[in-house]
Amino acid sequence: RDKVVKDLCDRFKAQPEELPERISNLQQELKATNKQLDALKQQLALAKSDQLLAEAKSVGEFKVLVAKMEGVEPEGLKSVAQQLQQKLGESAVVLGSVPSPDKVSLVAAFSKGVNQKGLQAGKFIGAIAKLCGGGGGGRPNLAQAGGKDGSKLGQALDRALQQLLEGLQ
Repeated sequence: RDKVVKDLCDRFKAQPEELPERISNLQQELKATNKQLDALKQQLALAKSDQLLAEAKSVGEFKVLVAKMEGVEPEGLKSVAQQLQQKLGESAVVLGSVPSPDKVSLVAAFSKGVNQKGLQAGKFIGAIAKLCGGGGGGRPNLAQAGGKDGSKLGQALDRALQQLLEGLQ
């Protein structure tokens, strides 16, 4: 035990009685840094979203956009999907990301016109997420899902695109 305390004192350049405060300060600093990193990732994702607009496909009166975004966390993905759906008007947007090796995030944002065609974001994204070993749901216009198998994201997004193109004909 004394060796562990001495090791920690050497590592943190502190006296034994200062260790708890030092460790607490480092934990707070790490938490703040992670929050900043998440905010920056979200800003980057929003900046990239304009590039995705050009990838939208037209199906009758609707626009369909299905895309993968690298390393974007669920909240960032949700913000980007909502922003894209608003910019595209009558549209269906499905975005996927693998923020970490064993985590898949999916978001669907559908306009009212898409809902009137019988497509509900919650049910739709839940079924797509099953392909990645997960599930999810939400409202008819906005839904999130998660999964565990990042290697299946491409296949899941391909299926999403196919189903949207068929469903909006």
